[in-house]
Amino acid sequence: MISTLLLSVTGYGISPQAQPDRHPPQPATKAARVAKTLDAATPAERARVQATLAAAGPAERPYLLQALAAGHSAAELVTFARLIHGKKSQWLRRHLDLIDPDGSHWVTYRFSPVEQADNTSCGSMTVLMARAMTDPLYALYLTTGDSADRAAASAEQFQARLTAEDHRIHAATNRFWPQRLGSTPAGLTTELNRHADALGTRYESRLVIGTGGSSALGDAVRAATAGQPVPVLIGGWIPRHYVLLIGREGTDLLLYEPGYAAVDRVNAQDFLDGKIDVLGFHHIYAVVTPAR
Repeated sequence: MISTLLLSVTGYGISPQAQPDRHPPQPATKAARVAKTLDAATPAERARVQATLAAAGPAERPYLLQALAAGHSAAELVTFARLIHGKKSQWLRRHLDLIDPDGSHWVTYRFSPVEQADNTSCGSMTVLMARAMTDPLYALYLTTGDSADRAAASAEQFQARLTAEDHRIHAATNRFWPQRLGSTPAGLTTELNRHADALGTRYESRLVIGTGGSSALGDAVRAATAGQPVPVLIGGWIPRHYVLLIGREGTDLLLYEPGYAAVDRVNAQDFLDGKIDVLGFHHIYAVVTPAR
């Protein structure tokens, strides 16, 4: 799973031009988010949660805790627990971890590519994937339609839901911007912030230009290293495409490429220097990071 790849950025030689801020963004930890959800629950709801966690198997429990961290209620947790109860680890990974369920470079579900629906919806796919990475109930909806019917979990049904959701998000991020021109960083930010509880933070869009560019890139790396996905707008002479920064492995950053359903690697120092050539583009124009 990707979470096992997220290592500390300390000691990897960030250049003097990309030193971290004195007060970098600090999204709430998963434990703190679970505690917040439980604090808002009634004593009866907390008892239901405790009973549900106690009855869950060891492979199921981390997903239940992730659901609590995403802000889901006790009732939603109980329903989710019922849907995944008794499932084997392989089933859980296939249906709840869209990225890297089997260590592959490719991002697929039952050999169906998890990619943008058309050449203008890369931004909406980064929002979709960011949510799927942080909210297992959302991932389960995409893969099964929240149904126990095995037919609903087919590749064809998954692809239909994925396409519909990609189009829905694209429309939501483009209320004042033509969809044929893609999505703006501001549009992605607004949509991400509609799901701030599940994502564990609010987001802000930041242009990678001028003196603030190095700071923005540094914050993007720190966020992904801490498990917070970050949409990145890249291009040639003009902005053209979004990818999603999802984590770090050694000196490499991991990026989900929605254009061809893959996880690519970019050297962390190259990214901090604004170089993204390995993805076929030459410039980073903007990042959408946890709000400062």
